[in-house]
Amino acid sequence: VTNYQPKLQIAGSVKPANFWIKVVPRLLTVSAPTINAPAAAPAPSTTAPPAAPPARPAHQTPLLVLYGSNMGTSEAIAHRLADDGEAKGCLTTVAPLDNYVGKLPTAGAVVIVVASYNGAPPDNAGQFCAWLQRPDLAPDALRGVNYTVFGCGNRQWSATFQAIPRLIDHEMARHGARRIYGLGEGDASDDFAGQLEDWYQPLWRTAAHALNITIAQPEPEPQQALYQVEVVAEHDMHPLAVQFEAHLMEVVVNRELHTKDGPCPSERSTRHIEVALPAGTTYQAGDHLGVLPLNSPAQVERVTERFNLDPQAIIRLHATTTTTTILPLTTPITVGDLLAKYVELQEVVSRKQLGILATHTACPPERARLAALAGDDAASRTRYKEEILNKHRSLLDVLEEVPACDLPFAWYLSLLPRLSPRYYSISSAPLVAPHQCSITVGVVEGPARKGAGTFEGVCSTYLAHQLKGSAIFAFAKDTQSTFRLPADPCTPLIMVGPGTGVAPFRGFLQERAALKARGTPVGPSLLFFGCRHPQQDFIYADELADFQAQGITELVAGFSRLPDHPKTYVQQSILEHQQRVWELLQQDGVVYVCGEGSQMAPAVQEAFTAIYHTQTGTEPAAAQEWMTDLQAHNRYLVDVWAAN
Repeated sequence: VTNYQPKLQIAGSVKPANFWIKVVPRLLTVSAPTINAPAAAPAPSTTAPPAAPPARPAHQTPLLVLYGSNMGTSEAIAHRLADDGEAKGCLTTVAPLDNYVGKLPTAGAVVIVVASYNGAPPDNAGQFCAWLQRPDLAPDALRGVNYTVFGCGNRQWSATFQAIPRLIDHEMARHGARRIYGLGEGDASDDFAGQLEDWYQPLWRTAAHALNITIAQPEPEPQQALYQVEVVAEHDMHPLAVQFEAHLMEVVVNRELHTKDGPCPSERSTRHIEVALPAGTTYQAGDHLGVLPLNSPAQVERVTERFNLDPQAIIRLHATTTTTTILPLTTPITVGDLLAKYVELQEVVSRKQLGILATHTACPPERARLAALAGDDAASRTRYKEEILNKHRSLLDVLEEVPACDLPFAWYLSLLPRLSPRYYSISSAPLVAPHQCSITVGVVEGPARKGAGTFEGVCSTYLAHQLKGSAIFAFAKDTQSTFRLPADPCTPLIMVGPGTGVAPFRGFLQERAALKARGTPVGPSLLFFGCRHPQQDFIYADELADFQAQGITELVAGFSRLPDHPKTYVQQSILEHQQRVWELLQQDGVVYVCGEGSQMAPAVQEAFTAIYHTQTGTEPAAAQEWMTDLQAHNRYLVDVWAAN
């Protein structure tokens, strides 16, 4: 009744927000309801209406699905679990872990999906983890709770891989809870989707046995696509941005930070991008900017060519199941807009998806090839890693290589994950720029691992092409993390940020420079920066030199591709300046590390423990204990990401 545009609200369950309906009594003595219906009849559809979903079992066993998630992966898995549980007759609730501190139910089951964020809990799981580790928590405090845990992690961070999922699993069992299904572990640097499926498939059968209930067996391969596609004659846009409460932000600056001319121009690209913030939007130094990207026109064109579709054709999606989706259902949209704005086109195809492709392939040799990649045996897993995972082949890549696969477009959409926001450390300070913020974007581009063509990062490529005056959908995200400036501006800082890892430290230094200009005393700081060559990719060189001239920071730069000089990385620079590092640590200085997490971050941590070992003469074990203590007291903070 209000020309409603769908907007989901997620709080325990998924529901439409601000959805108003008009209710009138139906007169049972007549054959049609007497309501104010539109005069015009609906346009005829070329597609039959979707069949009603099957009746659900009615045992109504409570199922609480809790998640700890920073970037959305664990939350998405949690909602999938809840959807499946509801379809199997459970009474489901979905919530962040912190919502259930001290009140885990003993009825039914509790399923926890949680990530390890640099070895620390996600933002919405910190209170829950602290509660489980309270020394006064009774040994039988969780008696009667039935639970299982699945952990999301990345083995590139070997020291903290699955730290939080394992902690929760251990502490719950230690305090009397009953583990009804084993801990599952997914590795984002490996076959994550396959590992999730291996854990997930026996879950319902095992849980039903443990809870002494009867539920449907694990569902077979889907027999229908999740959507029906109807071609329509009108168009009503519904942008995905409302799902993330993103706003249009004007790009006011977009400039290249690498040197592109001179004797040794850089072949790579890093962009400095500034956006104007909408009224009422605030941020702090250390926050992130979430950006909703668009898939490139080239990727969209590949899809439309493969399925012989007109990108300007207007379609409407109709759900055929009760699965939660954020795709625009029943709303007219062009094929091009749907592919550009709503779905990931470059994610690695999973083994389960390959199996579905095999069922749609009539050619026996091609079908056998796909089945050999999709199997659960060791040989299939090895083939999958070598031919698909290591080469980063997408669903579209495989479809282009297997022309005999007759996968319908509706099925293709059903297999694609949603297009997720990308998060970038804000590289400015609100004391300097309260009405706009900047991000520092390394543009991902290089030879594709599959051996042909070029791979381009979805969001970094999208941002690189945004001209001044254009607009992007974005939102400032308070991560609730401790990766922020200390409350006391006199606290010494030790910052380690090679490449684009320097982004948050630019904001830190801007804030301290602004405080100093206002007459507020600020403490010393030491910044370790690293890049390949001073005349290629020494980003923000002039600004960092100016901060040093103002006495805001000391700057140590190392270069890994300088001719006739040994390669120098930040961890080596730290050891070379260990006396100054030790002085600042003795003054209760705080260490910040930002950048690549698989090699740089562990090497930097080893450098700091080596300094403690050298300066104190203690055993290596004592140095590790010292590092653990620094981390526990928020004096060693990391914000790192996986290698490309």
